[in-house]
Amino acid sequence: MTKYRNKYELTWPFMNAVHTWSAIGSKGAVHLHISDRGVEHEQEYGKRYSGGFECHYRCPPDYMADDAPSHDHCHLLQAPCWHDGTSLWATEHWIPFWLASPNDHERMLLAINREMDERFASIGFRSLVASVVDSTDED
Repeated sequence: MTKYRNKYELTWPFMNAVHTWSAIGSKGAVHLHISDRGVEHEQEYGKRYSGGFECHYRCPPDYMADDAPSHDHCHLLQAPCWHDGTSLWATEHWIPFWLASPNDHERMLLAINREMDERFASIGFRSLVASVVDSTDED
């Protein structure tokens, strides 16, 4: 059995390649997307690639403890989630990492899995259970 359910997907919305990698685990999910806007976009605007890195938590991390879920139905978790993301980190870290070996999706998924390990290590089962119990108490 694997620790995470991984997926790579390539789509072409608006004639631009969008690469998406995701990892889903028991405590949440991470999702990275990188868009290739093409050479013409780069020549006109100075930037060819854009991206975003997002975390989807099954229970709120400490800094979101008093917040309602960001999504009632998360597309990754198929449940409510607390969502946080950054395009800056995607631009500064993930896009250069991907460009070093753009066809090695296994490398990308292994890096995403390491990110899952780091980001979700501090979220314990106790807080996950407390979150579920608290939400059922309101019924």
